[in-house]
Amino acid sequence: MSEAQVLTRLLVAALCGAAIGTERERGDRPAGLKTYVLISLGACLFSTLSVRHFPQDPARVAAQVVIGIGFLGAGVIVVYGGTHIVGITTAASIWATAAVGMAAGLGYLLTSLYMTALILSFLLLLPLVESGLIEKVRRRRLYLVLEADYREGILGEVMETLTREGLKGVSLLRYSQCRRDGTCSMLLRVNLPAGASLDRLADRLQAVKGVAVVRFEE
Repeated sequence: MSEAQVLTRLLVAALCGAAIGTERERGDRPAGLKTYVLISLGACLFSTLSVRHFPQDPARVAAQVVIGIGFLGAGVIVVYGGTHIVGITTAASIWATAAVGMAAGLGYLLTSLYMTALILSFLLLLPLVESGLIEKVRRRRLYLVLEADYREGILGEVMETLTREGLKGVSLLRYSQCRRDGTCSMLLRVNLPAGASLDRLADRLQAVKGVAVVRFEE
């Protein structure tokens, strides 16, 4: 394998990583353009070196790339408040980008380009399918955060309001102790029916005496 062939593979890997990274950067994701280029380049070079210098066992080095990417992907998954998880799609795209780099490093240049096109297609088009079709029929699981002035029976009234609005599977995850100013906070998990209006639900909850803040998190 000549240096020109190695350089060609690295360039293809860098272009593929840049294409995927640009899409991720556009959405202000935890990992952006530079990260994806470096992941693809690194996976490509590791794969090339494993073939050139370990021909008797080329999978030895390449296999470690898969393990290493797993740790890197885990680093972009963030949990907020013990309930709200973000970064899983980014972790999956990092894993797929490493596979693109490995394909380029092993000489499957067209395969790496096809794979990049598929990854971009799904990242760009699936959100449109989700918002245009799936959102109309699926039940959404949301986390509801309420801050209210403490009074006897307020939690029961909140639960009754949610039931009247057609929400099922409501779970109280946290009900904090009241602070000195007399305010308490509640964290509930709710299953929102398809087509339900968050604005209407927020208005109904704020109509409960004492409720001051209503916030939804996905």
